[in-house]
Amino acid sequence: MDNRSARSAGLAVSALLSLAVGISACGSSSSSTSSPNDAALVKQAWTNFFAGSTSAADKIKLLQNGDQFSQVINEAVGLSISKTSSATVSSVVINNSTTATVTYSINLGGQPALQNQTGTAVKVNGSWLVGDSSFCALLQLEGQAVPACSTGTSTSAG
Repeated sequence: MDNRSARSAGLAVSALLSLAVGISACGSSSSSTSSPNDAALVKQAWTNFFAGSTSAADKIKLLQNGDQFSQVINEAVGLSISKTSSATVSSVVINNSTTATVTYSINLGGQPALQNQTGTAVKVNGSWLVGDSSFCALLQLEGQAVPACSTGTSTSAG
C-alpha cells in the first residue's frame, strides 16, 4: 500500500464509527443452524455500528467486548470526518449459529476508501455484533495500538 492509500485507509478507520445508516439488499447464505433473518441482523449490526447517527454508547453495545474499546469509540465519534462516511455491506455468509463472514466497503465523502474488506460478526447472548477482531484489524490499518486488541480477550460467542 503506498502512502496515499495508507493515509486514505487511516482516514477511513478514523471515520469507521460514524458510517451512514442504510440497509440495502445483500447477498447471503445460511447454514441449517441459523435463522433466515440472521444475515439481515448481521448487516443491521454492521451498518448501525458504522453509522454517523449512532451514539457512542450504542456503538459500544454493537461491538463484541465494546466496553474495552469505549475510549477509541468516543474519540472517533467526535471527528468531523465521521460525518462524511458510509459503509456498504455487500454480503453476509452465516458460517454457523455464532459466526458470520461480512464483506463490506467504506466510503469517505462518497468516494471509496476501503473496498471489499472481510470481517467477522459474532452472536453473543442472542445478538449479532461486529467482531472485535475485525475492529482491531481496522485500527491496525491506521497504526493505532489499542490494549484491548493485544489482550486476546474475545468473548466466546453464544
